[in-house]
Amino acid sequence: PAADALAVARDLMGLLRPACERIEVAGSLRRGKPDVGDIELLAIPRVRMMATDFFGEKKATIDSLDTAVQGLLNTGRLDYRLNSRGSRQYGPLNKLLVDVPSGIGVDLFSTTAGNFGMALVVRTGPASWNVAMMARFQRRHMKGHAYAGVTGQGGQEIDCPDEETVFRLLGLATVIPPAERERFELEAAP
Repeated sequence: PAADALAVARDLMGLLRPACERIEVAGSLRRGKPDVGDIELLAIPRVRMMATDFFGEKKATIDSLDTAVQGLLNTGRLDYRLNSRGSRQYGPLNKLLVDVPSGIGVDLFSTTAGNFGMALVVRTGPASWNVAMMARFQRRHMKGHAYAGVTGQGGQEIDCPDEETVFRLLGLATVIPPAERERFELEAAP
């Protein structure tokens, strides 16, 4: 049930928020589905510089979100979850996890501030919306990217820090609410 998943999502966001510039619920939970298969969270990790070289150039950074997740893995609050091929998927952008107390799967996605809007639209879905959205970008001589915003007609990269930017680039006057995206006919929109 979505109510159970939302309670777990809020708890996890509270634990992870200090390690993030921003963290939001995405997926079917954000679309208001009554039952969900898992929890999807989208975050902008806080990144700290660890060291500099003799010339003041940064040598290494620390992803605070990864550090926080590792802490929750070490305490047993979270565990790794296998992907559809039976292997662990845990990297800088996608982390497949499970909330151990509830048994609910957690997909944690990382992005940048400049791409947060596009990542939120893509991670909110549904899949049919994403397919239609990418096709609409192509018809507008652009290319949408789940991890890098939009490539414009002239080949320039366009940041999408919010959903309003994504919908404007799609040629829509307003943001379609997440709960309406499954029913909205994006192909038929003017």
